[in-house]
Amino acid sequence: MQIKANIDGWAHACCGPAFSTGDTVEWVMAQLRSPRGEVSFELDDHDQLSDSGVPVSSVTARIVSIELVDRHYVAAIGDPRQMIASEEPARITEVIHIPAGTDFDHDSIIVCLDVLDPASLPPVHEWDPQMEFEVPDEIEQQRSARTASYQESELREQFAKLLERLTKTYETVASVRFDQLGNASLVPTNEEAASVHWILEFATDKPRIIADIAQAEWEFELDEQHIDLLGQIIEAAARGQITDRRRGWRMKAMFMEMVIELDSGQKLKQHQKIEGYFGKGNFGIVGSMGDRMERGNHRYAPWR
Repeated sequence: MQIKANIDGWAHACCGPAFSTGDTVEWVMAQLRSPRGEVSFELDDHDQLSDSGVPVSSVTARIVSIELVDRHYVAAIGDPRQMIASEEPARITEVIHIPAGTDFDHDSIIVCLDVLDPASLPPVHEWDPQMEFEVPDEIEQQRSARTASYQESELREQFAKLLERLTKTYETVASVRFDQLGNASLVPTNEEAASVHWILEFATDKPRIIADIAQAEWEFELDEQHIDLLGQIIEAAARGQITDRRRGWRMKAMFMEMVIELDSGQKLKQHQKIEGYFGKGNFGIVGSMGDRMERGNHRYAPWR
């Protein structure tokens, strides 16, 4: 009996052993059925399934074929730090050998197995992966109610007009993406210019705009005044009126200051303390914050 087993790339990269076609392996697996009726075999090499009460069993099989699965990822609208799989079809590559983990960098592995004893397969278990990440009903109901209230408000109309204006003004010099709720990403084609992203957060009594402006996080109340201010900030970014400066060291921290010069002459300032290692020479931060630090005293270029 032949089956196909899925191995998550992160799991193999952690500590997965090497294997090749023709090898006989003994793997602990679960047999899962999704809400759509699809049945899959998943390795339980980190006890992630058995610890959740999913029945598993040890299965001995010979490896018939191996495929690597790689998806194309794009930044989520409004949140450049969250990468999501695009709608492009995954790239499938057939291989004959998988090296041990550590340097493994693929989304997943599909292994075709010839099971020596079909009776050893685990029973089918109904499984909804979304259940792992469920938000408590009360919180989700409150969030849904606030979202619905916003959808029917004049604020949504104000955001829609802002996004329409931004698209017309900047579509030739920036990628402008937004969704129905009002989350948006504006990424200029000039890589030396400042990008602006924002999401609308309804998890608290006072809904907020959480913005990523030139890789610095800003937070505003979701109201008419701050939607208008957001439009002014984008205009400032497009003119190249954003500056990021280092403002000194103290013990294990460095201080950054971002200044946004609005057309009205008003200057918005944000000071941020960045924790790191002792000493300037040994200071180390990775990710978007590290990119800000590396640029040092930097004025972003105009979009045009």
